[in-house]
Amino acid sequence: MNPDCPGCRGSGATVIRHGSYYRADDSRKIQRYLCRKCTRSFSRATLSDAYRQQKRRINHPIKQLLASGMSIRRIAIVHGISKCTVAARIPFLAKQARAEHRRWLELHSPFDAVQFDDLETFEHTKCKPLTVPAVVDEKSHRVLGYAVAPIPAKGPLAIISRKKYGPRADGGRTARQALFESLIPHIHPSAHFRSDQHQQYQQLVKRYFPSAIHKQYPSRRGAVTGQGELKKIGFDPLFAINHSFAMFRANVNRLIRKTWCTTKRMDRLEDHLAIFVSVFNQGVMNSYWRGPKHLGTGKTR
Repeated sequence: MNPDCPGCRGSGATVIRHGSYYRADDSRKIQRYLCRKCTRSFSRATLSDAYRQQKRRINHPIKQLLASGMSIRRIAIVHGISKCTVAARIPFLAKQARAEHRRWLELHSPFDAVQFDDLETFEHTKCKPLTVPAVVDEKSHRVLGYAVAPIPAKGPLAIISRKKYGPRADGGRTARQALFESLIPHIHPSAHFRSDQHQQYQQLVKRYFPSAIHKQYPSRRGAVTGQGELKKIGFDPLFAINHSFAMFRANVNRLIRKTWCTTKRMDRLEDHLAIFVSVFNQGVMNSYWRGPKHLGTGKTR
C-alpha cells in the first residue's frame, strides 16, 4: 500500500511508485513515490523520523550504551564519531523512547501494585539539587513513570547555594502531582501503593487514587552496594523502587554518586532517563515473562 503524500496530504490512491535509490548510509534500497495530484516526488525516507540523518547505523548502539553507564565522550571514542553527534542524537532517541513508553503503558496497564519514591541528584553543582520522583511496578520492577524537578539545597550547602545562586524554587510537589495525574489511566483505582514515610506522600495518593491502599514504611540506612540505594536490612518492603533506583545510578552515568559526568541541563537528564527507561523496561519485561532457565539448555520450564 502506497503512503499518503506529505505535500498535499493526498491519499495513497493518488500516489504511484517512482523508482528507487540506494542509500549508502545503511546499505538499503529506498523506494521513491510520485503524487499525481501535486506532482511532488518523495520517498520512504521522507516519512521517517530519521529524515536527512546521517549514520543511522549508530542510533541503536548509542541508545544501548547510554543505558549502560557510558558517557557521551566515551561512546564517541568507541564508535569513532564526534561527541557532538552523540549529544545531538539524545533528544532524537528520547523522543522515540517516550513514544515507545506510551505504547507500552497502554498495552500493559492497569497495574495493581506499585511503589514510588524520590531519587536525588544535582545539575552542575551540589548546590543546585534535583529530585527524580518515580513510580515502578512492584511485581516486575518496570518503571511506569518519572519526572525531574529542581529542589532547594539542604544542610550546610543551603547557605552557600543561596549566596551563590539565589533562592531556588521547590518543584518537587508539582512534579509528583503531574506524574501521578499522568498515571491515572494506567494504575488501577484500588491499587496497592508502598512508599516511605515522606510527609507529602499520603496526601498525594489520597488526592489522585482515593480508593487505593497506601502503606508507608520507615526509611532505612543505605548499604554500600547498589550506589547507596539498597538498604541494610534483611527484608526490604520497598525493594522494587530501591532496586530500580540502584539501576538508575549504575546505568545512567550522570547519576553515579562519584562521577565527573554531571548533568548541565535538566532537560538533558530527562532525555537520558527516557532512553534508559525504554531499554530497562524492555530488558526487565523480557526476563519477567521468560521465566527461569535450565542451566545449559536455554529452555524455559
